[in-house]
Amino acid sequence: MAGAWMVRMPDPPGADEEALRQGIIVAQWPNVEDISCCRNQVEVRECVAAAYPTKAIKGLGNYAGQLWRFLAQMNPGDYVAMPLRRRPKYMAVGRIAGRYRYRPEAPPGWRHTRAVEWISTSVPRAAAKADLINHHLPPTMKVAHLHADRNGQRLAALARQKRDPGPALTTEDSSSRARDRVSVLDVGDGACSIIRTSHGGGESVTVVDCGSDNLPADEACERLLNALDGRPEVINTIVVTHFDADHYRGFVRLAERMRARGQQFDSLRLLSPRPPDVEPQFTAAYLAVERIVTGFRSLDLSVELEQVTNGPLRYTPLARGNGFLAGARGYDVLWPPAVLPPHVTRQVQNAVIRFEKLADELAARGNSSLRDNFEAARKGGWLQPRQDELQTWTMSHARFIDENLGEDICEEDDIDGGSALDITRLNVPNDLHETFREVWNAMRRANNNMSLVFEDAEPGRLIAFGDAGSPVLRWLANNDLAPVHYALMLAPHHGTHSLPPALQLTADLCVGQNGSKRAHLWSRHRSTHDNHGRCVSSTSGTHHLLL
Repeated sequence: MAGAWMVRMPDPPGADEEALRQGIIVAQWPNVEDISCCRNQVEVRECVAAAYPTKAIKGLGNYAGQLWRFLAQMNPGDYVAMPLRRRPKYMAVGRIAGRYRYRPEAPPGWRHTRAVEWISTSVPRAAAKADLINHHLPPTMKVAHLHADRNGQRLAALARQKRDPGPALTTEDSSSRARDRVSVLDVGDGACSIIRTSHGGGESVTVVDCGSDNLPADEACERLLNALDGRPEVINTIVVTHFDADHYRGFVRLAERMRARGQQFDSLRLLSPRPPDVEPQFTAAYLAVERIVTGFRSLDLSVELEQVTNGPLRYTPLARGNGFLAGARGYDVLWPPAVLPPHVTRQVQNAVIRFEKLADELAARGNSSLRDNFEAARKGGWLQPRQDELQTWTMSHARFIDENLGEDICEEDDIDGGSALDITRLNVPNDLHETFREVWNAMRRANNNMSLVFEDAEPGRLIAFGDAGSPVLRWLANNDLAPVHYALMLAPHHGTHSLPPALQLTADLCVGQNGSKRAHLWSRHRSTHDNHGRCVSSTSGTHHLLL
């Protein structure tokens, strides 16, 4: 059962607009530190009292009550209204997508946050009936529960420009909770997971990655179709954790098959990492090189999917601090930040510089393929999200661990595309073979460290790492991921890399998605993951887990 809330943003005017851009709501109280470990309202009040020692007892209780609502009573899927100060006749309405997060890197007053997917930013306040939005709440009331909208249906209607239906005569059964069935498919050296969420008598389907290195894209696509009983149109959300072909090339084949068979999605959401602000052309450059390496005619997944979507295709690039809803389930994005830390920035910039030099050298010899691929990727739909889909979270650089992110790719790690890449089959002059290999490795290292890392907003359920490297994992361990146990963990980098000691995560089921080419590297993960549950490789077949 969805709840309904109203949250007022802090001073100065314009803070609400910033919250819309960042895709969050904020509980103010800048003096209060992290309350995520508070188990009840009494403990929250103790934190508030320590932060405001001169505050009257009644005021402390008021603050603690609001922070407790923000921490523990809000849930992903609840609706939230936010009055707009510069447009006082309007309010924004969205759905909460993430759990409470304390962001120490954010400015004071912006550290207690929840991720929100904003549905509408221009809902007339006059459209809400008098009992829904109390226009006379005291200024100290920043987080209010809208009791007149017990199941969120009134805010939902207003967000979709419909009339306020008034109080519901009946409410949903609050005991009916969303249940997930996760299938991690065997696609060899690649990745593909299906999350089926049952809620309210229906089901939503989210697919995280689909591609393979050692299997043809057609085969990865076929295995996904078999798992969906030949009905790809049931997919609601596609998540691509990063731009390696072994994570999404199966989706390209899926779109081509659907177009040939006349199948269409009713509507579809496409999610991927946000391109870095410091080098926004990096992703286009990466796709340009990847197209030469893979030989694929088109790697623009957004354009391919749009052609087989009857309703809207919503593409949202995600960064740290954002959240997203898939079915009735909320997810928090932990990585990458919109503003990259210094070492990742240098890694990305170095990769782009190498790419540009190689493209210029090839063009000087009459080979414009790299430049042409870059222009095609830069102008493609995948890298041109609608402005209202572009949410940001700015992260301070200061807390990033000072270490070298440009780790060497060892040959056995990347037997398919790094040191073992067969450049002789590519249209590259012999004297540029080694240069091309160096560019490809540099691009892949940077791309891996911008993988989308996300977890279920309900603690202890699911976490996915994409191909994030050890430095990113160490940063997450020191900042977000205290020792915790999950039901399901999708092992970083297909389970082929060692885990840093600081990453003390365990899981009932940890799955490494590695096949025949990388199976011998599975021991690296096994020897460094002190797991209370089971660590299994997808080479042993598809794995299913009911959450």
